[in-house]
This record gives sequence, structure tokens and C-alpha cells, in this order.
Amino acid sequence: MIIFRYLSREIFTSMAAVSLVLVFIILSSRFGRYLAEAASGRIPSDILFSVIALRIPVVLELVLPLSFFIALLLALGRMYVDSEMTALFACGFSKKRLLAYTLGPATGVALMVAALSLWLSPLGLDHSNTLLEQAKARSEFETLTPAQFQSLDEGSSVIYTQSLSDDRKSMFDVFVAGVSESELGPQLTLVKAKDGEQIIVEQYGRKYLQINEGSRVEGIPGTNNFRIVEFDSYAQQLDEPEIRYKSASDRTPTLELLGDPNPDSQAALQWRLTLPALVFVLTVIAVPLSYTNPRQGRYTKMIPAILIYLVYLVALNVGRGAIEDEKISQVSFWLINLIFLAIGLFLFSSPDLRSWFTGKKSKVKHAQA
Repeated sequence: MIIFRYLSREIFTSMAAVSLVLVFIILSSRFGRYLAEAASGRIPSDILFSVIALRIPVVLELVLPLSFFIALLLALGRMYVDSEMTALFACGFSKKRLLAYTLGPATGVALMVAALSLWLSPLGLDHSNTLLEQAKARSEFETLTPAQFQSLDEGSSVIYTQSLSDDRKSMFDVFVAGVSESELGPQLTLVKAKDGEQIIVEQYGRKYLQINEGSRVEGIPGTNNFRIVEFDSYAQQLDEPEIRYKSASDRTPTLELLGDPNPDSQAALQWRLTLPALVFVLTVIAVPLSYTNPRQGRYTKMIPAILIYLVYLVALNVGRGAIEDEKISQVSFWLINLIFLAIGLFLFSSPDLRSWFTGKKSKVKHAQA
């Protein structure tokens, strides 16, 4: 029991450090993307941290298996380098017992991954997508940024306002430029006004942008065909996209996927179920690969181990796509896990093949020499 606690402490300490680094890298990348969208006015800045927080379970369900895999390699590799494993094996501690002890922490990690993939991740993804859809459904006027040019109507026009009122209902020093197609070619429209405000026509339930005391210039660049109109008040309807809740399988609760025969739903279900199994398979692979010659250092096996992990993950993603395209069955998808489990067991039980990975000569070859 003392050895088990020692191994678990070493593994979970390394796992916590690796997980923290990976989560920080991934969330920083996503936060940068959302920050760019907020700066361009596509989404409001007040929901950024909420969206990031809701997507943390989605990140963790992929980070935890990888961090546990790396933690096993680091922790066991350090014990080989420091000759702790040599001492354990000299006292009768077998490699099968080492695998059994590592499966204990693996079970805890698998349970955490199962809770994330089966419950927390779909829930968080659903709430975050709802926030983003509601934000994108707001009128473009509500997401304006003062003193900054912003595209409207999917890039067909540009609007600029020097300042906005506190309630974001009125703007001042307004400039709007747009391009539309005409029989003679692209037509340019320029509008400049002193101020503007958002009004709602209760009778129709529609929003309008009303600008006051300005001028409007319309014409085709390169010709003399221009028209200039001055106005006291000018109103234009604001587009309000309807909120659309897509029935994405990744957002659907797991219990609903169980009875859904749709290929996308079944692929999502098998993906959620395979993530906890991924932890156990990686454990079986990591134990034989963790052997490290003290002269080589404990990081020498990281590259082949990471390559095996990447191939494994890519194979699972390809299998999920094949289920969605109805090219393979759900049973065939689990053959991927069985293949890599067989590789791990073969590495564990075959000294010749294990020596090819670890660089350690087997007893048979040594005797022949």
C-alpha cells in the first residue's frame, strides 16, 4: 500500500503540472480567437469569460488522458533513472504488479473523464453555444464599438460612430459607407449625419436606425452620375437574425443519444464512451514505454510515446467520421481500441519488441551473444 500511494502521488503530481500547462495553452488560443471577434464587434465582450469557462470541460476531456499518459512516462521514467525501479524489482516487485498499481490512478482519471464526456461537456457546450447564438442574434447596432470602423451586412457596408450613449441607444457623428450592385456597375453610397438612434416600431415589432441632420451621396465611381440628398431624418431597418438552435450531436445529452439512430448521434455517443477507455489503453502502453536507461535520461521515450498517442487519437477521429458516413459499424469502431490495447499488451509481454522501443537488450539476445 505504501508503494501504491507513492506511485499515485508521483503520477498525479506530474499530471497536475502537465494538465495546467496544456489547459492554459488551449484556453489562451481560444480566448484570443473570441477576443478578436469581440474587437471586431461580432460578439459582445461581456460574455467572453462565460464562454471560456463553459468550454473548460470540453478541453479537459481531451487534456486529462494525454496529461495522464505523459505523467506516467515522466513519473515512472524518473523512478528508472533514479534506480528506484531497480530496487523495487530486486525486492520482488514484478512488472505485472507495477501495471496493476498504475491501473488504480487510471481508474480515477477514467471516472473523471467519463463525468466530463458524458455529462459536463455536452452541458457546457450547449450553454456556451446558446450564449454565442444569442449574441450573434443581436442587431449589429448593439455591438458597435465607438471610434472604430465596423463592417455590416456581411461586409457589404461599413459604419463609424465617434461615440455612443450610455444605454447604447444613441450614437453621435455617424458615417456609413456601402456598396450595392446596379445595372451600370457597383454603386457607392455614403451617409454622414450628426447623430442617430435606435427606434422600435411597436406596431410591427421591428428595429430601425434613425439618423438625423445629415446628407446622403449615391453614385457610380468613375462617372458623373451622382446624387446628393440632404435630410433632417433618415431611417433604415436593422436586421435581426433569428436565434437558431442547431441540433448538434455534441451538445445533445447522452441519454438522448442512446435512443437516437442518427449516425451523427451514434458517432458522438461512441466518442464519449471511448474517452474513458482511452485512459486504460494508454496506461497499458505507457508502462512498458516508461522504461528508461539511466544513461539516456527520462525524456528519451517521449517522442515515440507521443507519436503513438497521436496515431491513436487520429485513428479514433477517423473512426468517428466513418460512423457518421455509415462506412463502419459501432462495433468496428471499438476495434481501434482493441488494436492499441493489443499493442500495449504485446509491448508489455514481449521482451524482444519492448527492447526495440526501450533500447534495452533482451536476455535471449544477450545469452546468444
